[in-house]
Amino acid sequence: MKNCILIIVALLFSLNVNAQEKINTNDLIGYWEPNRHSSQLVFWKDVKGNLQVIEFSTGNGTAFDSKIVKLNKTLMIDTYFEEMNYHSTSEYSFIDKDTLKCTVTGEIEATVIYTRIK
Repeated sequence: MKNCILIIVALLFSLNVNAQEKINTNDLIGYWEPNRHSSQLVFWKDVKGNLQVIEFSTGNGTAFDSKIVKLNKTLMIDTYFEEMNYHSTSEYSFIDKDTLKCTVTGEIEATVIYTRIK
């Protein structure tokens, strides 16, 4: 019985810790550069306090049509680039406060590391 109680307490503690891992949108604010040919990111908050993002090509500077679709432990962004009829979904998670790991799925599969510049 004692072991069951300890297991329940441990599970409740781990659930509480996981609940606290939600990305803080203030930590995303800024300009982010990739470690390889990809897209640059700029995050900001609009006048209502909602997180916004713009992605643009490192090659020619063209902006993509990007939309935040989920924000929890990770950030999910859907990206569409009309000129090339390209669609992908990117999942972002923090490595540290100035480094994001991005896992891209869709027409291209890749992992990109972003560094906060400003």
